[in-house]
Amino acid sequence: MRRYTITVNDNPFVVDVEAAGANLFRVQLDGRLIDVTLEDHRDLAHSPITPALTPRAETAPPAATQTATAAAAAPSGPAAAPSGPVKDKLTAPMPGVVLAIETTVGTQVKRGDPVLSLEAMKMVNQLRAPRDGVVAEIYVGAGDQVRYGETLVRFEDAS
Repeated sequence: MRRYTITVNDNPFVVDVEAAGANLFRVQLDGRLIDVTLEDHRDLAHSPITPALTPRAETAPPAATQTATAAAAAPSGPAAAPSGPVKDKLTAPMPGVVLAIETTVGTQVKRGDPVLSLEAMKMVNQLRAPRDGVVAEIYVGAGDQVRYGETLVRFEDAS
């Protein structure tokens, strides 16, 4: 439970907030208990931040080395996300564990629709679609550990 002191029109209020579910909270205000459902939020603190990288110019290696370099640079491990515009991807806003995938490939979603649940620091975070479109690929599954910035889902325009 968290306790907040807020001031509305110069009147202070003490508010106790307890999470009862992913989007359900029990709020106690002046001795009254109120159930509150979170429908949507715009938390700028959790907006994806993508660092800008400036590639440095390199001289081309000899042809024999190019093939070895390309093979060494090939991704390994879980399915690698293709590069593309950031707006077409949902990335992990923090490290955590995927609890549930709430959509499937081919599903048409609108901006703000729930896509997956991520547990981080013992808190459940519902990640939502960043734009209207169709779920093109899902790169993670329930129980997967993800890192900050890792691509979780890719979206395409609806046909």
